[in-house]
Amino acid sequence: MNKNQKCAAAIGAVIILSAAMIVLRDHIRGDERIAYIYSNDELIETIDLNAVEYPYAFMVGENGGDHNIISVRKGEIGVIGASCPDKICMDTGYISSPALPIVCLPNKLVIEVRSSKNADDIDAVTR
Repeated sequence: MNKNQKCAAAIGAVIILSAAMIVLRDHIRGDERIAYIYSNDELIETIDLNAVEYPYAFMVGENGGDHNIISVRKGEIGVIGASCPDKICMDTGYISSPALPIVCLPNKLVIEVRSSKNADDIDAVTR
């Protein structure tokens, strides 16, 4: 093997190991991700996102009235349909962390993800 082939092999190995660590990081940390779905300020559903085996969708609200269609996949949740005029809840996409909830103000829907990670842990420091 010449010098260029050894360098390419080393770079390839680093890329493969990095990808494997990204895929396995949630299992290594053991973080639970629970989605809490609120409608009209009432908790209507909790979903363990890590326990989802098959994707599924369900509707919150009234058929023909104000409603949202929620899609659940392994590790993430999102709104894929809504009767609201602005569709901001759909534009949020899928979420998997507590950083950003999904909110549909017209339909009074809030979806937030909470982690089992210790709430006292410091995520970032600012000045």
